[in-house]
Amino acid sequence: MMGLLAWFGKRATSALAVGVFVGLAIPDLATLTRPLLVPAIVVMLIISLLRLDPTTLRASLRSPTRTMLAVGFVLLISPLLGFWGAEVLGLTGGVRTALVVWTASPPLVSVTAIAVIVGLDSALALTVMTLCGLLMPLTLPPLVLSLIDLDLDIAPWVLSGRLAALMLGAALAAAAIRRLTGPDRLNRASDAIDGGFVLIMLVFVVSVMDGVTATALADPGRIAGLAALVFTVSLVMQAAGFLLFLPAGRRTAATIGLTAGNRNMAVVLSAAPSAFAPEVFLYLAMLQFPIYLLPAILRPLYRRLGQ
Repeated sequence: MMGLLAWFGKRATSALAVGVFVGLAIPDLATLTRPLLVPAIVVMLIISLLRLDPTTLRASLRSPTRTMLAVGFVLLISPLLGFWGAEVLGLTGGVRTALVVWTASPPLVSVTAIAVIVGLDSALALTVMTLCGLLMPLTLPPLVLSLIDLDLDIAPWVLSGRLAALMLGAALAAAAIRRLTGPDRLNRASDAIDGGFVLIMLVFVVSVMDGVTATALADPGRIAGLAALVFTVSLVMQAAGFLLFLPAGRRTAATIGLTAGNRNMAVVLSAAPSAFAPEVFLYLAMLQFPIYLLPAILRPLYRRLGQ
């Protein structure tokens, strides 16, 4: 079993790129995997924390100015860019809502592991992701309400409590596993751990692809347009983060760009599903394509920037 996981770990980007199409090819799997959606998010966060060296994390926290500027860009500047982009493109309805909410959301819980896989600064990615996850309930509701007049129908303190419980529980679980296993054994099993993370990501992507195949067959132009949009906004946000933080070094800039271009809109939608139209959930499903494909496509560039 460990050998199989290690095999997946060594081929993480390729496996993710292929796996995103499984949900399209076998849409009935979404029904079977849907109950695993939330557990998959929790497990991905635990593995992300488990793969991080605490010493490296402490070193990242020694640069609070850089970290808080990154958090400010992700949570405050990005939504304004998303709103401006929606206005320029003339987006309306659920797509407009989805774009603004996406740019106001925290980074993916999996962004730390992705940073490890592509050779970027995993400690910085984890720090930014964690702080954004904890602060997002204070920034997203007022920003979204003021920009697109959407009430998320949930008290900020309730959402903050849910996110804090998720983060704390995952951190405690990762700390317990690290203590019981020991750093040496974890380092030897790094490929297997990465492989396990890849499998959990595949479960997640299948569970959110429900309905995409049917929509693609009925209205291929709509799906093609959404695909072009999600790839464009992810790349633009990564480029914006990279250029803005380039004075801090290429590796730092590329890492912040990675976190800015990969957002956890699912946590917002799952916390207040009644506030969003079906098209927003379709947008969420289409987001999985850049999340799963871009690490494979851009891995040589990430690795070059991470040196």
